[in-house]
Amino acid sequence: MLTNVLSIATTDQTKPIRMVQISDCHLFEDPIARFLGMNTEDSFQSVIALIKQEQQLQRHTVQASIDNAVSLFIATGDIAQTPSPATYTRFLERMSTFDQPCVWLQGNHDLNHLLLETPNLQANMNIIELGDRWLIIMLNSSKDHEIEGRFSTEELKWLTAQLRTYPNRYIIVAMHHNPLKIQSEWLDQCGLSNAGDFWAIIDQAPQVRAVVHGHVHQVFESTRGSVKIWSCPSTCIQFKPQCEKFTVDNLAPGYRWFDLHHNGQIDSGVSRIAQMPAGVDFNSLGY
Repeated sequence: MLTNVLSIATTDQTKPIRMVQISDCHLFEDPIARFLGMNTEDSFQSVIALIKQEQQLQRHTVQASIDNAVSLFIATGDIAQTPSPATYTRFLERMSTFDQPCVWLQGNHDLNHLLLETPNLQANMNIIELGDRWLIIMLNSSKDHEIEGRFSTEELKWLTAQLRTYPNRYIIVAMHHNPLKIQSEWLDQCGLSNAGDFWAIIDQAPQVRAVVHGHVHQVFESTRGSVKIWSCPSTCIQFKPQCEKFTVDNLAPGYRWFDLHHNGQIDSGVSRIAQMPAGVDFNSLGY
């Protein structure tokens, strides 16, 4: 398994590094198609507009670096609902309106070979060095055409090797599937099936500060030992938490931000667009 490293320099060691996470865009090859009644292209662009409104997106001014300026975007899977070169190229075109790099990983609706073949050098990076203290490890928990997540033996061996390579960095591990049960029965049936193998590795790596994921289309926050676990809202449809069966929530699309402090502390929050897009099928029993 290849290791592709992206290094991002930071100029002011006294200020936190800001990272923005988006997830589960479910874009179609046809940009006017709808997902459970929602036009996912429109909702995705609304979230991009919100990020531009709320976040500092230039790294420097003439006089000094900006507080909380975004250094990195990560996309944690299900970029596509209908995966195709056109879908992924359009995603990258939208993200290229930011000057900051965007890295991504596969979700269960994505096709890995199409992700890897999309012509963007930043997209396929799996190790991101943020300054001299922080490291993001991007893992692939997905397999083409399968809903539930599972890490391959090769992926777990690679993770172990990276944790040994970077013992003195604060580390965030990013993936698509939820590695903990979130108390939604239908979603927990399609989470990370070999989570025990994953946590056995993380438990031996005290430098890991957090695990972040997508997949669940809702905000989930928990702690396992000293490790924080955060999910990200979808840029389209939200799933109602703690439901036995598939249930669409009435919350609007959004994104998550992180501030990574130089002492290992992480602050995080979620922001949503002001209004729920029209046309959502709240009575849907699945998709």
